[in-house]
Amino acid sequence: MKILIVDDEPLARERLQRHLQDIDPAIESIEAENGLVALE
Repeated sequence: MKILIVDDEPLARERLQRHLQDIDPAIESIEAENGLVALE
């Protein structure tokens, strides 16, 4: 499963990514700092 994490707070993105990895190590996540970056 691939997940896009979009949040302007780096710590929030990092924590969410860690929680997702704890749930399922096979989850692949990509981070973006805002909606414009996410759409690129």
